[in-house]
Amino acid sequence: MADRVDLVGRDRELCLALRALHPSTGPGGVLIVGAPGVGKSRFGEEIVAALSPSAEPAGSPGGAYTSAEAALAAMPRQTSHVERLSPGAVLSAVQRLLRSGSRRPRTLWIDDAHVLSPESVASLRELAHQRHDRLLLAVNVDEAPAQLNSLWKDQHLARVELGPLDVLSTRRLASSLLGHRLNQPSVVRLATMSAGNPLLLRELVRAALAQNLIVQDAGPAWRLNHGVPSSTALRELVIRRLARLSEDGRQALELVALAEPAPLHVLEKVVRAETLLELEDEGLLHVPDPRGLQSERDRASVAVAHPYLGHVLRQGVAPLRRRHYLRLWTAALPEPDVQRPVDRVRLVQWHLDAGEVPEQSGLLDSAEHALRNHDAPTAGRLAAAAWDTRPSARAAELNARAMFAGAGFDELHDFVAKVWLDHPEYAARLVPVQARAFLVEGRHAEADRLARELPTGQRTALTAMTAFFRGRFSDALHHAQGVHRDSGSPYRMEAGLLAMGALCHLGRPHDALELYAHLRELTVPDQPALPVGRDSLEEMHAFALIHAGRLDEAESTMLGEYRRVTQGSGARVDAQRGLALGIALYERGRIRDALPYLSFTPAYQVGWRPWHVKARIQRALSLTCLSSSVHNRPEDPLDDLEEGCFGTELAVARAWQAHRQGDQERATAMLHAAGDAALEDGACADAVTVFHELARLGLPAHPALAQDIPLQGSYLRSRLRLARAVHSGDVKLLGQACRVLADSGAALYAAEGYAELARLQRRSGRDRAATASTAQARALLAHCGDVATPPLHFLGESVALSPRERTVARLAAQGLTDKEIASRLVVSPRTVSNTLYRVYQKVGASDRRHLRRLLSA
Repeated sequence: MADRVDLVGRDRELCLALRALHPSTGPGGVLIVGAPGVGKSRFGEEIVAALSPSAEPAGSPGGAYTSAEAALAAMPRQTSHVERLSPGAVLSAVQRLLRSGSRRPRTLWIDDAHVLSPESVASLRELAHQRHDRLLLAVNVDEAPAQLNSLWKDQHLARVELGPLDVLSTRRLASSLLGHRLNQPSVVRLATMSAGNPLLLRELVRAALAQNLIVQDAGPAWRLNHGVPSSTALRELVIRRLARLSEDGRQALELVALAEPAPLHVLEKVVRAETLLELEDEGLLHVPDPRGLQSERDRASVAVAHPYLGHVLRQGVAPLRRRHYLRLWTAALPEPDVQRPVDRVRLVQWHLDAGEVPEQSGLLDSAEHALRNHDAPTAGRLAAAAWDTRPSARAAELNARAMFAGAGFDELHDFVAKVWLDHPEYAARLVPVQARAFLVEGRHAEADRLARELPTGQRTALTAMTAFFRGRFSDALHHAQGVHRDSGSPYRMEAGLLAMGALCHLGRPHDALELYAHLRELTVPDQPALPVGRDSLEEMHAFALIHAGRLDEAESTMLGEYRRVTQGSGARVDAQRGLALGIALYERGRIRDALPYLSFTPAYQVGWRPWHVKARIQRALSLTCLSSSVHNRPEDPLDDLEEGCFGTELAVARAWQAHRQGDQERATAMLHAAGDAALEDGACADAVTVFHELARLGLPAHPALAQDIPLQGSYLRSRLRLARAVHSGDVKLLGQACRVLADSGAALYAAEGYAELARLQRRSGRDRAATASTAQARALLAHCGDVATPPLHFLGESVALSPRERTVARLAAQGLTDKEIASRLVVSPRTVSNTLYRVYQKVGASDRRHLRRLLSA
């Protein structure tokens, strides 16, 4: 278990605290308030670290900076001496300060300030009135002495309240405690049990490790076995919460834990009202937030107040008592046809836990419901139970789909082979699932072989998907449109989504958006756990919005979808939508914000190869754009990746890496080849991407740049015009393209364009216009963070460097010697030395270190 992990989920609070401690922006003191275990001490230590003279935010091991670190980096700082005081030492230390009259500013950090004596608090009040030294105090909520609260009310201290971590931050902390090696379902379980309390989460991880509940799964991933982590501290917590309960209350709480969320109208049939009121008075029950629930009956449901307590109670119910509760609950429930799906799933699992075999149709329907809600572990358990008790075609298919959803491909192929041996009459139902598994594993030849065994409609649907994943977008559109027009095909949604993606690559985003409006109204049976299913609709929508130049809308759409899906336990879908959100942030130029969504770990994964390939490519691209990452982060060579549907993006990422290493010829060759391939397939948007990237890197233009390319929307056309203007030196055309890109929300692309525009204007003697363009570039870069791409090097300098001089300057700033640069550029060291001398003369640099500062200024 990691001794120290990144602080997560406290960005806003950190900003507030640092502003409050800065003399020019706040009162100069902070009162940290929160419940026990929410991380007040760690939060205070993070603030102290930020105030120290050597404070410098460091990136996380994966290369992505946390949002909290970004907040710290952005805050104004004034370092001061920090003195940590225990509550018992406060009085003497403060009185010493009051007598000394020293003007040296210092910060007093006092944890557990709620136990201070009245005399100590009075001395702190006197010190605060001098407004010279700063106070940093942490107190438990509702335990702070009135005099401390009056310091806040009198505006000597700013109050910063720490609540439980939100769902995303809790998951991230759970993952980082074990070095990001724990798989996603296990992370969700731990995060749910802790309910946002960091101290409880750490204790749960320690207990799980001590009890050997965390074991290594296939590959590098770890998983949390079934069972509830327990320790002396955790047992004391449970005993303390249940100590005053009557026997009836204890049994009623166990019943709620087994059935939660328990419908109140059913619970009232089996538990006396007095017992329910007792549980409510003890704070052991709560009613879930009714917002977003579908009906009044959904709103009137009850759950155990703390998730960990519910886990302990469920684990501790003896088998016979569990069966007794099951009979009570079953008798009280309405008929199965009017039960809520969530109740049926819970009841079926309850039967299995009690050692009973549920009715087969209930098992299968519950497995289907779990699949539709992206709960692959539950779906797999129920489908496997259905298959083991009564094999059928539907049970076989559901079992295979659950394995597919959980990325258990080896398990899936073994299961299919077993079905062929033991029940060949059911095997045909598994062919479409296995074929798609081969596709997402990158085993296209085997997918083609299985496709030949399918009926015409299913074969065409699979052919469309195969063409898309291979990057043949014209063919994919042709086949997908044929399937989508078939009103009887169960693959209409899948085909429509593939058509949307193909239209975007072909430069027709407006047609893709029209198709999206149609797909939203489409009513066909869902096909959950398919590579492209209804759960990919909003991702494709964001993809089309990006190509249409509606970048802010794409970001807000995916942010909402990502937050919604992460409130549940939807393994895979949260990573898919997070990836789409990361791409939208990247296109907007917010590279640092995008990186966390592009870092697939066992705790944040899809398990399907195309999405992992896309994430690796986007991550590699992002790192090449960041100034602090350029020198400190190892590159992902991307050598093991095949082109497929991401051929253009892969070529761009490899070209950026080659260019950064000084190999401009290889970068040019890769991009020109990618442009040829895109034009051959009619993928006009991909071709525009290539042309634009050539301009961004200052490489020779593609021969087809001047050709008439059919494109929908001003955004794609402006990227094409920017490329043409940079290569031709057309100031007017470049200015028009920059304005459209800025209006579309592509801040980095627009800033780079304005930087190039300033160079062209300065070269023609229009210094005032160049100054205005430089100001435009810098205003746009304020939204982008610490980016450093080739067009931005020496932004605002009055000199003009040739492409070769820029390359030499960048390599020298990275710390390479003249000999190393000469080896990369295939020139003599003397040539490099002369070139570097000219660069120094032009930009006024004295050495490589000074040159590095000028490059990223």
